[in-house]
Amino acid sequence: MHGTNPYAQSGWTNSSFPSSGSGLQPSVYGALPFTSVGGSAPTIHRFRFTSFNPDICNCTVVGPNSKTYFQIMNNTPTTGFTLFQNRDGKSFGVIEWRQSPGTVVELRDVVKKQLVSSWLALSQDRSYRHMTVGNRGFVWVPRDDYIGLYSHGTADPQLYAKVARGDGHVALDITSAAIQLGLLEPCVVAVVLLQSGRHID
Repeated sequence: MHGTNPYAQSGWTNSSFPSSGSGLQPSVYGALPFTSVGGSAPTIHRFRFTSFNPDICNCTVVGPNSKTYFQIMNNTPTTGFTLFQNRDGKSFGVIEWRQSPGTVVELRDVVKKQLVSSWLALSQDRSYRHMTVGNRGFVWVPRDDYIGLYSHGTADPQLYAKVARGDGHVALDITSAAIQLGLLEPCVVAVVLLQSGRHID
C-alpha cells in the first residue's frame, strides 16, 4: 500500500482512496491556486534543495538568482542531529532524530524545542499535517504531485507554498506573503522532515 504513496513515509494515507476518512477535504484545498489580496498573481520564489549527500538531510538550498541561501548538514554538531544554517553561516534550526519519545525540532526564536509530532501534528484521519508558526495555524496537504501549505482556520484558505520532487532535487515554491510572515525558515525545516523518508512521529 505504501509503495505507491510518496507521502506514506511521513505518515499520510493516500488521499485518492475515499476510505482515508473525513475531516479536511483535500480536494477543496487542492483546487486553490496561488492568490493574493486583490486577486492578482502573487510573487513566487523558488528554492531548490540540491546536492544531496546522500539525501535531503545533507544538502544545499539554492534560491533566486542561483544564490545559496541555506546549508543543511547531517550529523552536525554530532551524530543524530541535522543542523540548518543561513547564508551567513548562522544556525537557525536543528532536528534531533530520536526513536523515543520521537524526533525533536527547534527553530531559534520561532519554534521552541518540541516533538515533531507536536509541531507537524498529523490529522486524525492522517490526510494532512498541522503546523503552527507564532500564533498562526497552517496545514500541509498532499496532492498528486506536490504538498501544499495552506492557511488554516480561515473561511478562505490561502495557498502559501508548494513542495515537489524534481530530478535530483526538491523544489519549494513560496509566496512573498509567506516570506513576510516568517515562513521561509520553518518551511525549509518542514520540507526536510517531510521529504527525509524517516519516521518523524
